[in-house]
Amino acid sequence: MNLYIKKISFLLFSLAFLFTACETEESLTITTPEAEFVLNTPGISTVFLNFALPDNPAFTISWNDEVTGGGTYNVEMSTDEAFTAPVTLGTTDSSNFSMTVAEFNNAIASTGVTTFKDVAIYMRVSAGSQMSNNILLLVTTYPVNAPEINNVNNGDAFVLSLDNNDVTAITVEWDDPILDSSLNQDVSYVLEGATAGTEFAMPIEAGNVTNQNSIALTNAQLNALAIQSGIAVDVSGDLDIRVKATITDSASGSVLERISSTVTISVTTYLTVLDLSTNWGVVGAVTGWGGSPDLPFWTTDVDGVLVAYVNLPTGEIKFRENMDWANNYGDNGADGTLDDGGANINITTAGSYKITMDLNNLTYTIEEFSLGIVGGAYNEWGATPDFMLEYDQYSDVFRGIVTLIDGEMKFRMNNDWGTNWGDDGVDGTLDAGGANIVVSAGIYIATVNMNDLTYTLEPIDYIWGLVGGAYNEWGATPDAQFTRDWSRPFNDIWILNDVTLIDGEYKFRANNDWGVNYGDDGGDGVLEAGGANLVTTAGTYSFVLDFSDPANPTYTKN
Repeated sequence: MNLYIKKISFLLFSLAFLFTACETEESLTITTPEAEFVLNTPGISTVFLNFALPDNPAFTISWNDEVTGGGTYNVEMSTDEAFTAPVTLGTTDSSNFSMTVAEFNNAIASTGVTTFKDVAIYMRVSAGSQMSNNILLLVTTYPVNAPEINNVNNGDAFVLSLDNNDVTAITVEWDDPILDSSLNQDVSYVLEGATAGTEFAMPIEAGNVTNQNSIALTNAQLNALAIQSGIAVDVSGDLDIRVKATITDSASGSVLERISSTVTISVTTYLTVLDLSTNWGVVGAVTGWGGSPDLPFWTTDVDGVLVAYVNLPTGEIKFRENMDWANNYGDNGADGTLDDGGANINITTAGSYKITMDLNNLTYTIEEFSLGIVGGAYNEWGATPDFMLEYDQYSDVFRGIVTLIDGEMKFRMNNDWGTNWGDDGVDGTLDAGGANIVVSAGIYIATVNMNDLTYTLEPIDYIWGLVGGAYNEWGATPDAQFTRDWSRPFNDIWILNDVTLIDGEYKFRANNDWGVNYGDDGGDGVLEAGGANLVTTAGTYSFVLDFSDPANPTYTKN
C-alpha cells in the first residue's frame, strides 16, 4: 500500500514540474551585455618621478573600447575626482598612452599643486562624447619652479660701515614649497652675487645653507661681496643677487638645479683696510744701502708725522724719499734734528726700534720698541724670549699667530717688566700692570691696538707650513711657516715669501703634523686633502694658500 502511494506522489510531482518548465520557457528573455568604454587600473598606482631619469616612462595606461570602435582618444588628468579643472595630457589613436617623467612632472606642476609626495592625480579618457571611468594615481613629484626671493626688492639700498662690521646688513629670504613637503630630500641653497648686468657670468658665492630658506650677511660679508663684484671702495654701486637651489640624486649623482630671478640692490661700500703707506723709508746697513727695498714709514693720525717699526743691526741709517737719494735726511749733530743730506745716523745696538719722523719740524726719535707675549702659557714667564707681535699697517694694530698652552699670560714691552699689561676686568681692555690673562691651550691670532689699549685672542685651528724633500727632508727640521695675509682680513689667506727650494717634491700641512695635509692631484692649482706631492725645480719662490672656500682650497706659486 505504501509503495503504491509513493508512486502516485512522484507522478503528480513530475507532471507539475513539466507544466512549470513549459511556462517558464515561454517567458524567458536573453539580454546582451552593454558595450563598455573602460580605463584599466594599472598594476602600480603609486608613481615616483625621478628627475635623474627624465626620459623614462612615468606611466602607461590602457583601455578597452567597445563603444566607439576606435578613433582619436583624449587623455586627461585632474587633481580632484570631479575633474573641476581637467588638464589634457595628450591624444592618441591607440588604446594605450604613456608619458615621460619630465612631461608628467611638468604637467602636474602646471596645476599649481604645492605638495610633492602622494599627489592625487585622477585620469580619464574620452572619445568624442564618450567618457571612460576615472582611475587614481598617487604621484611623488620633484620641484620645477625656482625659489622666489620674497623680502628684498629691486632698488633696495644698503649703506655699509666699518663701525657695523659684524652686524647683519641683509637677510635674504625665499619661498620654496619643497621645504614644507614631507620628502626626505636635502636641498642646498647658495646665495650668489655678481656685477650688475653681467648675467652672472662670474658669480661670487656669498653664503650657503641646507634645508633652510634664508641667508644673513654681515656688513663685512656684503661689503666683501660688493667689492669683489667690482664696486669701488666708499661709493655706491649696483649688485645683482640670486638664490640657486640644488638637489642631488644619491644613486646617480645627477643634480637638479633651480635658480631664482635676479634682484638688483644698491650697496655703499667701505674701506676694510687702511692705507697708511708713504713714500719715505729707512735705508742703510739694514738694506745694504739700497741693495734691498727701504724699510717703510707709515702715516700716523698727525699729518706730516711718520712712524716706522724696524729691526736694525748695528751700523748706520738715513731716511730718504721714493727710494732715491735726491731727497734724503741725516743728522749732522746727532741731536735729533733732520738735516737735508746730513750725516749718517749711527745704531750702536741691534734690536727692534720705533722711529718717528716729524717732517713738520724736521725732527726724529729712535726708541727701543717691541711688543710681546710672556707667561706660563708661552715661555715660563721669560725663560726664553717673548713672542713678538708685528705691526699690521692695514689695521694700525700689532698682530701675531701664537701657540699657547693652558696657563696665564700678559703683554709687555721690550722683553722687560718695566711696561706690562694685563686685564683686570676680563673685558678685552689692557690695564697697566693688570691681572694675568687666563688662556686655554690652542692656536690664537693675538691682536693689540695701542691706540685704545684693547686686545683680542682669536682661536684658529691651523698654522700652515711647507714640508718636503725640496725643503726640510719631509720634516727633519721645522716646516717653512706661512703667515696670514692681513691685507684681506675677511678671507682665510696665507702667504709665504721668498722660500728657497731644491729639486724635489713638497706638500702643505697644518701645525707641522701630517694629520691635515694637502697636495694637488690634478696639477690645476686646486688642493686635495692628502693629495699628490707637488714637484719643483730649485729656486726661490713665494706661495699663497687660499682657504676662504674650505671645500675648494687653492694655491699659487710664483
